[in-house]
Parts: sequence; structure tokens; C-alpha cells
Amino acid sequence: MYDVMKGIKVIEVAEHTFVPLAGMVMADWGADVIKVERAQGGDASRHIKLPGTDGSVNPYFEVGNRGKRSIALDLTQPEGREQLYRLLETADVFLTNMRTDARCKLGIEAETLMERFPRLIYARGTAYGLHGELADAGGFDYPSAWCRTGAAHLQTHSGEVPPWQPGSIGDMTGGMTLAGSIAAALFRRERTGCGAVVDNALLMMGTFLMSQSLLAVGIGAPPFATRPQETPILALTNNYRTRDGRWLNLCVLFDAWWPDLVAHLESPELLDDVRFADGAGRHANRDALTAELNRIFARRDLEDWSNRLATLKGVWSPVKTPEEALVDPQSLVNGFISTVNGDNGITYQAAVSPAQFDQRPIGELRAGPRFGQHTDEVLRELGLDDAQLAELRARSAIL
Repeated sequence: MYDVMKGIKVIEVAEHTFVPLAGMVMADWGADVIKVERAQGGDASRHIKLPGTDGSVNPYFEVGNRGKRSIALDLTQPEGREQLYRLLETADVFLTNMRTDARCKLGIEAETLMERFPRLIYARGTAYGLHGELADAGGFDYPSAWCRTGAAHLQTHSGEVPPWQPGSIGDMTGGMTLAGSIAAALFRRERTGCGAVVDNALLMMGTFLMSQSLLAVGIGAPPFATRPQETPILALTNNYRTRDGRWLNLCVLFDAWWPDLVAHLESPELLDDVRFADGAGRHANRDALTAELNRIFARRDLEDWSNRLATLKGVWSPVKTPEEALVDPQSLVNGFISTVNGDNGITYQAAVSPAQFDQRPIGELRAGPRFGQHTDEVLRELGLDDAQLAELRARSAIL
């Protein structure tokens, strides 16, 4: 892990992926992140199993909880809440995505904690924001950040079923940006001594991700919609199928790159075609150009094209499978994929947080904690002895 947040203590009362991911990012950056889980069952994402796995590693939980410590408290009991408040006495950041009724019931609403801990950075994630008819509604990534913001609609053609996301886009970007916002609030606190309330929402994140299309329709232009491969917006920013049934993406954005592309395609006839003589012609005749490129790329396998396009001035990429992406040499040599070690001897490969410090990879990473794994350890750090722990456990205030 990095050390840029060494000495920062984060207390998290959050579940699923969106807000817990912010805690994971800060753990990657060196913070001590203590995840407070409900004594009855823990984080709900622990119980969502990915089909086809043996259960030794739960991706739904791991992706947002790497590197944390876990304690199990019953915050519905005064004794459980008191341990949380004792933790917050020395904490820098509090994270939650509990809904309004739960925050009030558990005594963790912003006003309650900020009055008691004025230097605290209180970070809250919601589905739809703090105001309006959906303020207290629950939400998840796909419906709240993807479908409601136009992203799913713009991936459809002629009323077909909207495709599912390849991953939790709103959760992952929302958690990362929440971590960055917390860092900004911590910086202000260093300057002023004042705490802050930081908010993010899945709808807010999704709306931001759709900025280009929303701005376009706001000024009367068409949105950035996907198009069928045969009739793209631009023929030179399109996907093409190779002879072996694989795909590659071409992103030749500048007219100056056209002659070089033609040379790499070994298709000089394209330079002689009056339809493609300049950028305006290539755009006006984009469907015809796409048909020509479909014919050309179908001549060779992806591996052959990969070798031939290695020196292309424009940008291109093979359309890789997740299995290929996990062992991509470019990601591995830069430390974008790293090994995560669990205390049960299990290791797995994972994507790291999208930031690097001091020109070095992140280094050793720890897997997510077992449910309640650090309850005694953390509470002993607060000064509780064995008798006090036993008493709290007898009352079911802790697990």
C-alpha cells in the first residue's frame, strides 16, 4: 500500500460497493479503515455469491473491502453505539451509505456526529441525493447511475433491450471520486481546522459520466449514442472483426493519420478512391468506408493485425477478454494489476486503485477481512479489557 494517508483513521458504516469502495481506496493509500458491520450477518455483500466460484474469494465483497479491519457492533443498542462513538473520538473520517431512517435510528446522522466531533470529515453516499421525492429511496448502480441518466438508452438501437453493464461503473467511479473528495476535505481541515460533510450520489455520478451527451442535447445537438457497426458516426473510430472472429478497435481521429493507416493496411487503392480523398469525403461516405475496412480487416487474424499495427501513428486496441486483460503485459509491468494476499493463504489478482504515488506501484495488498475478525483487537486499542469485551458480547452488543 501507499503511505499518503498514513495516520488517517477511517470508520465505515456502509455496505455493498459504492461507499465501501471509497474506504478501500483510502486503505490502499495507507489509511487505517475500520469497517463496522452489523452484528447480525455483517455487510450484505458478503452473502451475494458469484456463480461458478468455489466461495473462497467473494468478488462482490472483496472489490470494495480490501485492506480493511472488520468489527461487528450492534448499533441498535446503546452499548454498541457507545463503542462507535469511542472510535470516532480519534477518527478523521466517517463513511456511510445508510438511508435516512437507518442513520437516524443508529445515531449516525451528520448533524449528530458533527456536533459531537466537529473536526470529523463526514462522508455520505446516497442513491438520489438529499432532496426531492427520492431522497430516502434506496438504489443500486445499474438502475440509479446507468438507467436513470440515459446511458442504457443510448446503447440501444430501434427499441431493443438495453444491455447490461460489464461492471459496476457508477459504484466504482462514485467510490473513487468520494475518496478524492474526502482527501480535499482533509486538506481544508489541515488549513482551517474545520471538519466537513461530503456527499456523493449514484445519480450524481451517472449524470456526470453522461456529461457529453447531456450537454449535447442541452444545446440542441444529438447525444453521443452508440450506432450499429455498419453505420457508425465515424468509420475510423469503429470496431472491426478479424478473420478469426476477434475484434479490434480503430481510433484514427486525425486526418493526418489517414495515409499512415492506409500504408499499414496495405491497401493503396483507398488513397486513389475519390470518395475518401479528404476528411469531409471520408465522413460523408463513412458507411462505404466502413464496408471497405470490414473487407480488409477480415483478411487476417487478430495476432497478425496486432503485429502489423504496432507502429501505427493512430490509436488502436484489440478487444480483449477479461481473462486476457488480467494478464495484459502492459498492466502488469506498470502495476495496474497486483496480487492480493489473504490471511487464509488465498491469493488473487486484482485491479489496483487508479492512482500512483512517487512513481512506484502500490506494493503488497491485503484481502478483505473476515466478518468481525478485528473486533477484539480494535476495542482493545480503545482500552477495553477481557471482562468488558465479555460483558458486551454477553449482551450481543458485539459479535
